[in-house]
Amino acid sequence: MSPLIHDGYIVAVDSAQTEIGRLNGKIVIAWHRDKGLTVSRLNRFDHTIVLQSENASYESITLSGKQKWKIVARVLWWIGKAP
Repeated sequence: MSPLIHDGYIVAVDSAQTEIGRLNGKIVIAWHRDKGLTVSRLNRFDHTIVLQSENASYESITLSGKQKWKIVARVLWWIGKAP
């Protein structure tokens, strides 16, 4: 999620907030069995739900039944050292 959230930052999450319909535009933690955890912004475009990184060099992930991504938490805030 760099340049917004850098490696080593501490993030506070709410694992009770996992309902996709209420998370549009929010930063979330998503989990995939084979790929692990990711921190991404959840965006909804019509009927398509996408996980997007703030870093354009990473590809977006489209959520579908084929790719078994699960939203596990909403990121509430983060803190880290200034560069």
